[in-house]
Amino acid sequence: MQHWRVDNLISCHSNNLKLTEGLKLVKPRPTTGSLAAYDNFQADELHRFMLIYNLEVEDTITGCEWFPGEMMPPRKLQVNLPDEIYNLLVEYYKNAYGLEFVTIAGSIRSRRNNPIVVRPQVNQFGRIRIGAEIFGSSNTPRYIKNSFILAKFIQNDDSIEVFPGQVQYFFEHEVNLPGKKEMHQLAYVKWFMPVPDHRKRFHFQINNDIKSCNVEIWTKDFCNIDRDCIIPVHNILSRFIPSEYVIGRRNPIIYMAVIPIGRKYHI
Repeated sequence: MQHWRVDNLISCHSNNLKLTEGLKLVKPRPTTGSLAAYDNFQADELHRFMLIYNLEVEDTITGCEWFPGEMMPPRKLQVNLPDEIYNLLVEYYKNAYGLEFVTIAGSIRSRRNNPIVVRPQVNQFGRIRIGAEIFGSSNTPRYIKNSFILAKFIQNDDSIEVFPGQVQYFFEHEVNLPGKKEMHQLAYVKWFMPVPDHRKRFHFQINNDIKSCNVEIWTKDFCNIDRDCIIPVHNILSRFIPSEYVIGRRNPIIYMAVIPIGRKYHI
């Protein structure tokens, strides 16, 4: 009734120049700047995506789900993955879908009926946009400072840990699933090794409360490459700033301080 009343008043005073000029001041304007990235998305869709990277969904995220962003240049089409990464990709699909995936060479040796063959060709990208935020990779020197990310992993005891890593590159890969083809948006990440001493990791905690510690201490070395080095882009939690931090006076050791950056996400 309020909207009807307003429309009625406007129609009755359509010749009123002051009213016409005043209405221009309250006329909705198109979104500009970084917020414009969200114009095409509904609030419930954005909220579900937030639940994905917070690991608050029961479904297994495979990387083919919708996400509010795009893969960005520089890009290389139909790039052959190195054998080591190719094998990791096969292991990733096995874990994500619970089906039998094999390499091209493995399909010849496989004794199972109709295994899913994973091709080694991918479309490689140097950057990705998620919402209004740009994530870079070590392959793009201009955006290398944006390549340091945080992601959550479920441990063997069902606890959740946040690990820092550096994106080497992003890539799209298509696989033939039973009855359909799916394109996956994935990232190849090298993860940093934790410090051996738990107290050093939470060096900045207050009153022995690790929850009071936002900045953590990690080593500058990478872990060995394994299946967890390939993740869906949906599982990227946020970016962080790496900074050198020295612990000790007599025998000082240089560590890496992980300073998280809040995700630029608006709903």
